[in-house]
Amino acid sequence: MSDRIPSEFLQIIEDFLTFLEQAKTDSQTPPQLGENLQTLETQLNAAEDKTLKLAKLIKAWCKEYQISFNREELATIRANMIKQGQKIPKPAEGERPETVYNKAFLLEKVHQAKNDPA
Repeated sequence: MSDRIPSEFLQIIEDFLTFLEQAKTDSQTPPQLGENLQTLETQLNAAEDKTLKLAKLIKAWCKEYQISFNREELATIRANMIKQGQKIPKPAEGERPETVYNKAFLLEKVHQAKNDPA
């Protein structure tokens, strides 16, 4: 059994984390996002701590709440974050994704986004 996680699933997590960062400052963030994030937080709490399973759960949640990612827009947001000294954590070359994209980290980011006043 391989520990390799398809890059598309790592991209889902990276895009989702960027989406959460963007939502903090975007005036067009839907007011119900906090409620929807509560649902995701509950699902993450119950999920197994495996990056692939967490990515699939995030993907399903995004689909359920009709959240889609514009990869070009998110790349621009990430570039702007880097200019401001911030960045979305990403596994280093050869590093296991679980060291970065684990359940505790994702729960912390969802919890912060849910509780941050937009």
